Amino acid sequence: MITLGQSSLLGCLGLLMGCASTSTKQTTPAAVSKGLPLPAGVTLHPDRDIQGVWLAEGFDFRGYDTLYIAPPVFAAIERPNEVDMRAMAMRVLPEQLAKHLRETKLFATVTTPAEELKPGSKSLTMQSTIIEYEKGGGGARYWAGLFGGGQPVIKVRGQILDGEKLRCVFEIRRSGESGGAKMVGHFMSDEGIQRDDIRDLATDLAEFFKRTAKVQ
Repeated sequence: MITLGQSSLLGCLGLLMGCASTSTKQTTPAAVSKGLPLPAGVTLHPDRDIQGVWLAEGFDFRGYDTLYIAPPVFAAIERPNEVDMRAMAMRVLPEQLAKHLRETKLFATVTTPAEELKPGSKSLTMQSTIIEYEKGGGGARYWAGLFGGGQPVIKVRGQILDGEKLRCVFEIRRSGESGGAKMVGHFMSDEGIQRDDIRDLATDLAEFFKRTAKVQ
C-alpha cells in the first residue's frame, strides 16, 4: 500500500520528469518577451521552434539579392562577471546567422560588413537585439542542469527591413538546448553550451526563412 508520503514523493518526481521532457524551445504565446515594446501593429505568434514571429502581409523573403546582417545590439542586463561571454555572443551571433542563412541559397549575398552592399541591389537588412542574457554556471548545472538550472540564456529580438519598411519581426530564446548540456552540462563550459545554443538559434531561423519562401 502506498502511503501519503510516498504518494507525494511520486507526484513530485512525476512533475520533475515532466519539466525535464519539456523543450526550452516551447513556442507558446506566453514565451514572447514583454519587456521590449513591439513595433506598432506587430503581434507575434509561435512558429515551430521560434517563440514569436510576425510577417508583413504577402512577404516571403523571395526576390532579394542581398541580406545584410547588421551588428547586434545588447539590451539585456549587463553583469560584471559576463563581460567576456557577452563579447563572444555579440561576435558569434552575426557569424552564425550569416553562415546558416547563406546555406538557404535565398540570397546571392549574405553579408555582415556593410561595405559589401552593392549600390542598386535589392536588399534586406536584419537588425538583432539581445534582450535576455545569462552566461550560466557549471555548479548549478551539476545539481539542476536537467531542469534548466545553470544553463546559459540568450534571447534575440530581430527585425527584417526593406529600406525603412518593416517586413518581419522574430523572437528566439535558447538555453541549454543540446542533450549534452542537459545531461552532462557540468562537464561543459558555459561558452561551449552558449555557442551551441547560438548555432541552434541560427539554424532554426534559417529553416523558418526556407519554409516561408517555400524552398526545399
